[in-house]
Amino acid sequence: MPGWLACAALLLALAAAPAAWAGSPDAVVTQGRMQVLLPSRPAAGYFTLENRGDAPLTLVGASAPDCKSLMLHQSKNEGGIDRMVMVSSLPVSPHGTVRFAPGGYHLMCMQPSGALLTRTGTETVTLHFAGGGSVSAPFAIRGPRS
Repeated sequence: MPGWLACAALLLALAAAPAAWAGSPDAVVTQGRMQVLLPSRPAAGYFTLENRGDAPLTLVGASAPDCKSLMLHQSKNEGGIDRMVMVSSLPVSPHGTVRFAPGGYHLMCMQPSGALLTRTGTETVTLHFAGGGSVSAPFAIRGPRS
C-alpha cells in the first residue's frame, strides 16, 4: 500500500473515532450511594456499573457537584496491611459488571459539601470514560448507620 494511502486511511479512522463517543457509552449505573461518616472526613461512593455494549469501556474518572474532587480508589490488603490506592482507570468488559463496594473499589469524595453535609437526598455523580463518554446517575446520600 502506498504511503499516502496508508496515511489517508489512518486519518479517516482517527476522524471517525470521536463520533463513536459523542453520546454516553453503553454504561448503566445502579445501586448508587454516597456514604458520609463525618462531615469533616471524605465520603465514599458505592455503585454497580454494567457495560451493556459490545465494546469494552474504560472508566477514567468521576465528578459530583458536592465533592471538591472525586477519585477512583481501591482498598487492598498487602502483606497484612490494609491500604487504599488511587486507580487511574478501570476496564469494564463487554456485557461485564464491576461493583464498587466497601473493601474494594470505591469513589473517594474529598471535601464534601452541600447535600452531603446534611446527609439527605441524592447527589448526581457523573462517571467519565476514555474516549470522552460519560453517564450520570443519582446516588442516595446515607449517614454512617444507613
